[in-house]
Amino acid sequence: MAGRAAIEARRNGARVTMAMKGEFGKSGTSAAKVAETAGYNVADGLVDPEDNPEEHLKDILAAAAGTCDERLARIVAEGAPETLREFERMGVPFHMDGDRYLEVVGCFATRPRMHIIPGHAEPIVAAQRREILGMGIPIYEHTVITSLLVHDGACSGAIGLTEQGELIVFEAAATVLGTGGAGKLFLHNLNPPDITGDGYALGYRAGAELVNMEFMQSGPSIVHPVHNILNTWLLALYPRLTNVKGEKFLERYLPPSWSIHQCLDARSAHYPFSVYDGSQYFDIAIQKELTGGRGTAHGGVLLDLSGCRPEDLPDTPRGKDVRRLSGITRDYIKKNHGVDIAEQPIEVAIIGHAINGGLRIEPTAESTVLCLYAGGETAGGPHGADRLGGNMNLTCQVFGKCAGRSAAQRARERGIPSVSAALIAAETERLVTLQAQRGSLGPGQLKRWIQECMWRHLLVVRSDASLRACLCEVERLRGQMAEINVDGPAQLMGLLEVDSLLLVAEIMAHAALMRTESRGSHYREDYPQRDDAHWEKSIITRCTNGGMEQYTVRLPRLGAAASREAEALRSSGSRCS
Repeated sequence: MAGRAAIEARRNGARVTMAMKGEFGKSGTSAAKVAETAGYNVADGLVDPEDNPEEHLKDILAAAAGTCDERLARIVAEGAPETLREFERMGVPFHMDGDRYLEVVGCFATRPRMHIIPGHAEPIVAAQRREILGMGIPIYEHTVITSLLVHDGACSGAIGLTEQGELIVFEAAATVLGTGGAGKLFLHNLNPPDITGDGYALGYRAGAELVNMEFMQSGPSIVHPVHNILNTWLLALYPRLTNVKGEKFLERYLPPSWSIHQCLDARSAHYPFSVYDGSQYFDIAIQKELTGGRGTAHGGVLLDLSGCRPEDLPDTPRGKDVRRLSGITRDYIKKNHGVDIAEQPIEVAIIGHAINGGLRIEPTAESTVLCLYAGGETAGGPHGADRLGGNMNLTCQVFGKCAGRSAAQRARERGIPSVSAALIAAETERLVTLQAQRGSLGPGQLKRWIQECMWRHLLVVRSDASLRACLCEVERLRGQMAEINVDGPAQLMGLLEVDSLLLVAEIMAHAALMRTESRGSHYREDYPQRDDAHWEKSIITRCTNGGMEQYTVRLPRLGAAASREAEALRSSGSRCS
């Protein structure tokens, strides 16, 4: 997302500087090889002539279940075709079906529009890296942003800390956050080390509103002998699932009217956990087996695909998709990791994947703090309770472009603002104090404890008791931050990441505690039913007078007709077909 914003801002005449925690082109979730493919939704009508951006929008609204900003959802659907043309110009590769794009029905969609990019989002990052280098944009690598400079309700830049321990003041008429999500909150995740919720924490402390932070994506992942997303189309092959004792356990978690095959069929239709269609029992079963101590030494349960034959699938559009996609998955893992998942059992756990919420933005990508913009996983509003598979990469491009264009316009209008010397002095003093801290703990130890807490209490299965236990543990760990030994810049950066992780954990847990129902990716074991009468709305989190405030709002709607069509899709059950 940040790369797309930088490109667009530069094209619109702005002077642009990029700062990132890692190496340019190799840091961030988009550059990480977390899966063999990435989905990318474009309603081009090539496979299904009746598909178009309006149909795409209906699917987004149905998945969001009344909790997205419908204006933003329309921008995503209508902006998708232009981003595909941009990728074609930049040479981003896609899997092809003969002379046209391979397009399949993605998670929570009703039509085949999900284009398949090999190597996850890495080809997008590589193409945009070439573009940015060609523009000569200055890049500060291995630089963590410690705070945003906000005065009189407007952002005027940020303060960065380099890996050598030097402070840099970035004065800017407009600032764009593209820091990804907070996947490193969880014990099992496939996020790179730098994804620690920094954008959420920075925005919150700067006074920005956050929205939908209780809605996050989780799903199954291979944890041994390789680390890779378990793309759930493999579950249509009916693999065997056992715990460390060799017990088949899935049936124990199913209601009397459900069979194992029904559950696996439903679960194969979408990667993220969701409460609507009976697929949820798969994730709930695995998570409860693991938290109950019946997992392997690697923290997983055993999934065995040996003897499962893709050629036995029915000759339906869905069967054909699974045959093609399961072959891509098997070939990728065998080629890159030397493991044939069709010949040996693999160990699987549920991972924290992506956050559907973030900084609340307007159609310009501006947050509720003037001159502060956000996009991609850092922003909230385009998605809701569930998010279409293939829409996050798309949203990064659509709102990356919006953010870059809007920030450039803001910069032309505002000019370089004066930065408060008092703000710089206060942040400098804070960091100097932290650099002098000595203790017996390393930041990595606290990170591990946070991950274990969130994995146990907030992932998949939530309840009043688990969420309160989570908040108590977060508060206890916050008290141990003073024991972190800071004997160099790396430890200081680690301490700042712990601080961000704890804040985001608190925000998410409080939002999940407040929503006393189950909706989309949010499952409350003590409130298992959806409650539209009270909860077809979003939770806003913001910092007020140094304390955390949360309240509910109905995000902007497009109109009754669009909402009725989305409700019809949702009620018919076709959203996961």
